[in-house]
Amino acid sequence: MIELRKTVARLVGRLGLAALAAGYGRYLIVTSEPGIAGVSRLVAAMLCFVLAALIFTPALVRFVAELTGDVLDSGGFGGGNSPHFRVAADKRARGRHAEAMAELEQIAVEHPGDVRVYLEMLAIALVDLEDQEQARAICRRGKRAVKSRQDAGLLDAAYKKGCAEPPVG
Repeated sequence: MIELRKTVARLVGRLGLAALAAGYGRYLIVTSEPGIAGVSRLVAAMLCFVLAALIFTPALVRFVAELTGDVLDSGGFGGGNSPHFRVAADKRARGRHAEAMAELEQIAVEHPGDVRVYLEMLAIALVDLEDQEQARAICRRGKRAVKSRQDAGLLDAAYKKGCAEPPVG
């Protein structure tokens, strides 16, 4: 929500600058003289409109991306960039840990071999819930689901960071 407020503030600020540039461009068009003498003013006016577009467009694109949740993304499973991860992170930030875990469980069903899901669930279990038994179960399940030894090592390392010993299995 804070990021959206910053994006809106940036959008409004850039809109003001773009309006100034476009307004000056309009002034140049209205006050231009007919004939060859007014051509330079018309060219300058067009440059003002281009400048206004260049000022405003990046802020508008960022604002639309924030609202749509990166719909224009590649469509793949993007880890922290995934809308599912954002929903889970938002619920976690609001203290709704059970709902965040449910979101992550859904992602784990859709993408069982992705270690990032289990790392997020481990973080919630260890840091927020302080439930070592649940963390142990998540770590075991994740180690069975991931395909590489490196991913299993990541899970062990994350578990070790919050607990005394990694689970066997």
